[in-house]
Amino acid sequence: MDVTREITPEMTLLDIVERIPETQDVFRQYEECTGTCLLCQHLFDSLESVASQYAIDLENIMRELRGWFE
Repeated sequence: MDVTREITPEMTLLDIVERIPETQDVFRQYEECTGTCLLCQHLFDSLESVASQYAIDLENIMRELRGWFE
């Protein structure tokens, strides 16, 4: 796997969309269930903290984000 495209729970949302712009679509899919624009309100927060705050299954969202380059 290309290290520049690896996604970890500690990465900020900005880090993720900067490396893989297509992942914006994954975050937008979660807007309805969270009731907020994740990329507007949590751009500098880690994926792990956002998942925890909104009760998002971390493993599931990571699988979806990684799906863009597997």
